[in-house]
Amino acid sequence: MLGDPGYCGRFGFRTRDGLVLPVPAEYFQALSFDGSSPRGEVRFHDGFDAQG
Repeated sequence: MLGDPGYCGRFGFRTRDGLVLPVPAEYFQALSFDGSSPRGEVRFHDGFDAQG
């Protein structure tokens, strides 16, 4: 989830080592349902890069 750490943290979202998005790390958080920790680079769909 990309959002305010104070708000998202109330619902259990936390920053995760190994989960990368090119934004300040504290704003990109994840919530695990089974205790596993996702890893990898995340990127937005190309449609979000549209110009004009």
